[in-house]
Amino acid sequence: MADYPPEKQPPAPRMDYEGLEVDTRAGDGLDKHLDPSKPLPDLRKWQEEEENKCYLNEKQMIQAHEVPQSTPTSPDSSMGVLSPQATEQKEFGDPMGSPPEPRTRRICGLRRGTFWLIFGIVFAIVIVVAVVGGVVGGTRRASSASNDDQDPGKPAPASANIQVQPSDLAVGSPLSVISYIAGDGPIAESKQYFRVYYQSVLGNVKEAIRRGLDQWSTAAPIFTDAANNTGLATIVYMNESAPTGQMFYVGSNGYMQEKRKSFHDDKAYWEPGPLNKINIEMKGNLSLPEKNQNNDPINRFDGFRMAAVYSDRFRTGPGTRLFFHTSAVNGTTWVQEWIWTKSSDQWQIGQSITNVHPNSHLAATVDERNDLLRLYFSSGNLTLQEVWLNISDANGLYNNGFSIPDFLPQNNAELAAASHNGINYIYHPSNIGELGIRELIVSGVPASLGGSQESFNLSEPLVARPTLTSLEGTSPYQPLGASATKVEGLSEGPQLFVFWAENVTGRKPAAEGSVTGYRNLQQISRPVQNATWSETERLSIHLGTVDVYPEANSSRRRRTRRRWLSWLL
Repeated sequence: MADYPPEKQPPAPRMDYEGLEVDTRAGDGLDKHLDPSKPLPDLRKWQEEEENKCYLNEKQMIQAHEVPQSTPTSPDSSMGVLSPQATEQKEFGDPMGSPPEPRTRRICGLRRGTFWLIFGIVFAIVIVVAVVGGVVGGTRRASSASNDDQDPGKPAPASANIQVQPSDLAVGSPLSVISYIAGDGPIAESKQYFRVYYQSVLGNVKEAIRRGLDQWSTAAPIFTDAANNTGLATIVYMNESAPTGQMFYVGSNGYMQEKRKSFHDDKAYWEPGPLNKINIEMKGNLSLPEKNQNNDPINRFDGFRMAAVYSDRFRTGPGTRLFFHTSAVNGTTWVQEWIWTKSSDQWQIGQSITNVHPNSHLAATVDERNDLLRLYFSSGNLTLQEVWLNISDANGLYNNGFSIPDFLPQNNAELAAASHNGINYIYHPSNIGELGIRELIVSGVPASLGGSQESFNLSEPLVARPTLTSLEGTSPYQPLGASATKVEGLSEGPQLFVFWAENVTGRKPAAEGSVTGYRNLQQISRPVQNATWSETERLSIHLGTVDVYPEANSSRRRRTRRRWLSWLL
């Protein structure tokens, strides 16, 4: 190969190196990025001796000049072309350099395999710890609830005054009581069961149970979707030889709710009933008459009050009668009856009762000896009013029964009633004479049914002296309930039971924004044959320590589910 002086170099051919076009526009043909202090390589010698090392194959070239996204490039680089500094650091510009080793992708500085192995181990440990913690916590909580609800322990003294929470039973809450026969104990007393329902200060509907001779269980929440100061009505009926509860209340959506549960199985749930599908809108704030001469306190929830009874002797077939307040657009108010037939499991609208005071509380009984359904309420002017229905007449209408003017302390006073062997017992707060809860006993049959007129005792016996709440000395909101035993063969014969709440806590109920409640729920009983109520038969029902914040609890569950989903995904 001839040597030419630099100034007499022959022109470079247009095509060379296996078809690659050489750009002859460069002034001196030298790469301006090369270090001029280093000798230039003899390209022809490389071509003759080690041609396969002069050029990287296409795949190696692409890999060598590929810029990972995680590696910052020099400000001089653009369109994926490395700057001279970057080229020098990676030694890709050295023609004599050996092909670079394949790049290993890393995560957090670790090889991908190592990273995922460590991640899998950590994730498995987190899952195991969470599962074990949940099982242990759930077991302890269930054990605690079981101890509160099932272990009768030593019976409390008759005059015990159990105080566990500062307040639990809300002022203005209704009190619903049912009794039924269950169990297979050796004596009649062990077969008599009771259940009491009320609303707590947090809005939960709670249940306390007494099974036979056991003491009352701790009250526990069963619903969290009830409206504030909801009405409550509960009945019990036999469904395929199993006692079944049927409860009605106002939901937080403002509509009537029906729930059912078999009491034969302690693990059964309260299930929605067909009444929910009718969407009966409840109105708690009913307009009072313009002339409120009795100065009735205005409670915007009195309109939620309701009552219910069940009988196998209805001419239309075994079923339930439900009564509640309603109103028209023009302000007219009345009590509406709805009828449930057990055989068809369907509801239909019944009769309207129009002479009811808008904020009156309701109580109802079924006298199966005389086939009479009786409904009690205030008709205004502090008057206790009765209407009755002959349940053996399929087309019968409600008729006015007795009325007692100036009898109630207020038109929205609490009312409770029970029936046994053709006699009705009505319980109410009274401010006549000694303040307390009194008992009105009604016997006989209306004359229109061929009987001798109904009679009642105006010299009512005093049932109990609860700690009253209002400044007037008696409270229309004193929660009150009543029931009678259903079991035959009791040692003392049939018994009557009255339930009430007392010992209010917190600020005055009328104070704006205050939350008040009762810290005690009391029970007293007497044999039907003994007209005297004795303080020695007074018991306290354990209100309990368990309560649920409906909104916070559901939000917490949703947040927990989202966290677990984010982990799994």
